[in-house]
Amino acid sequence: IGSFCLTEPTSGSDAFALKTTAKKQGDYYVLNGTKMWISNAGISGVYLVMANLNPENKYRGITTFIVDAGTEGLRIGKAEKKLGLKASSTCQVHFDDCKIPAKNLLGKEGQGYKYAITMLNEGRIGIAAQVNIL
Repeated sequence: IGSFCLTEPTSGSDAFALKTTAKKQGDYYVLNGTKMWISNAGISGVYLVMANLNPENKYRGITTFIVDAGTEGLRIGKAEKKLGLKASSTCQVHFDDCKIPAKNLLGKEGQGYKYAITMLNEGRIGIAAQVNIL
């Protein structure tokens, strides 16, 4: 099971105004920031994380990383209390100097925005399927 980590506590309706950063250090990237409302976060084995490698480029600096559960610096917050979707945990995910190998870069640097839009568009049908019509 995996988690898609895009939304942040301060980004509001602009998901791409993210503050989570990635910095290249040799053969690694170091992630810092917090994600919010992350589905399956409490049970995931892998996290797809959007972080900004070049904040001055705004959304064009967003890059996607694969972070394995148990990686040092990855911390899962407590499960949120929800009215529905109880079969899926929803938690904050914190990255505190989370060091990941460069090979865990997904695609190319600065292309995370495009990847996220594609994944969001594909996922919308799943959300629509969860609607309970009375």
